[in-house]
Amino acid sequence: MSDFLYNLEAECSVLGAMIHSSEARLELMNKLQEEDFYVKNGPNQLVFRAICNISNAGNLVDISSLTNELNVNMKALDKVGGVNYLIELDERYIGKANALNHANIVKDLALSRRFLDCLNDCANGLKNKKIDDVGRYVSECEKRILDITKLRRVNEFENVGDIVTKLKDELKLDGGKRKRDKVEVTTGFSELDRYTKKWQPGQFNIIGARPSVGKTQFGLNLAYNAASGTGRTVAFFSLEMSAEAIVKRMLSNVSMISSYKLDSGNLTDDEWVQLDEAVTALKKCNILIDDTPGEQLIDIETKVHKLKAQNPDLCAVFIDYLGLITSNWKIESRQNEVAEISRRLKALARETEVPIICLSQLSRNNEQRSSSERKPRMSDIRDSGSIEQDADIILFIHREGYQNNNGEDGTKKDINNLDPYANSDPTTIIVSKNRNGMTGEVHFTMLMNIGRFVPIEDMKPGENK
Repeated sequence: MSDFLYNLEAECSVLGAMIHSSEARLELMNKLQEEDFYVKNGPNQLVFRAICNISNAGNLVDISSLTNELNVNMKALDKVGGVNYLIELDERYIGKANALNHANIVKDLALSRRFLDCLNDCANGLKNKKIDDVGRYVSECEKRILDITKLRRVNEFENVGDIVTKLKDELKLDGGKRKRDKVEVTTGFSELDRYTKKWQPGQFNIIGARPSVGKTQFGLNLAYNAASGTGRTVAFFSLEMSAEAIVKRMLSNVSMISSYKLDSGNLTDDEWVQLDEAVTALKKCNILIDDTPGEQLIDIETKVHKLKAQNPDLCAVFIDYLGLITSNWKIESRQNEVAEISRRLKALARETEVPIICLSQLSRNNEQRSSSERKPRMSDIRDSGSIEQDADIILFIHREGYQNNNGEDGTKKDINNLDPYANSDPTTIIVSKNRNGMTGEVHFTMLMNIGRFVPIEDMKPGENK
């Protein structure tokens, strides 16, 4: 009955870390027991036992020593699948944080199996045995259950004094001015930074908008600003558009050349210079794009952990967009599935200490309201109200003229006018939720020919507003 409560990939990830990393091995040996691996005397239990034997003897753990332990001392090398299986496990290592996360999964599932088996034993005892003292039997069952629940993974209490000392050290107050050692990830817009206090490590943030309002383009503006502003790595998951299409949009934005004109290839000499400068600027930015369509959440989690291990300077992860993330869970409704996806993305942000900025489509609710009340609200977020609870910051993109006229406000005034400042539209970024700061509105002009968001105060005199 408890057969479904296991995760083979998590078990293999843990064993790979124990083979590859001595630092991770010690923590994992303290966290797990042989019985936590699903198959009794199966390959993973045997490999775990062999690793512990070698480590407890004070010897070096590697493929060679592990092969010797399994082959000579345990006579079990063939049972685990030979040396090839050990090599396969070793290659699964993608970082200590990822391994510890998978160890928690293995431990939780093992406890779940024990809990379920305990309940079944208790129920069968009542069904099949003559119980002289029901009260005592129930008490015994209660004790067994409590023994299992005591093993649950929980965080320890932290002393306020220790926390405040740590905060003081982090702040490093000097003459009343705060000095930060950590890299701050700017949005690229000073007024928006004033509201958000820039992207902070471990945040889970949402950017919501109706289709065609500009959420992908705004996300690309933010991703480029984060990478160019910090010199650090930024990841962009594009579940809807190809990497080539994404880069074309970024190239138009940075070069200030209309995407229509870029496609035509009919550029002036000055525009070729602009294009070369944009190519150079983008090459300097370490923006990594994953354009796997309909990506599963487990794959996103694994890739982010691996990327963080390979690029410790990872400073932001963008996902376009939440509604396209899939899972293989058997959940009764899409709403509950999105709620779980939201919860795990927030956990991923905290585990990796990297801000995750996730784009999300809004429902049609605001289109049912009168034109004066069509500004997005948190209740408009599609699929799940839990996103409102999980997110640290929620931003909405609102183009009043466009949305009040169902997308037919004439914003594309002249498709033949390829001037980068033509075809612009007033756009408001609404800071609707901000767990650690202010809410309010920041006003932009969206230059649709090049997909750039420009703060109103930065527009030059005479430019289309």
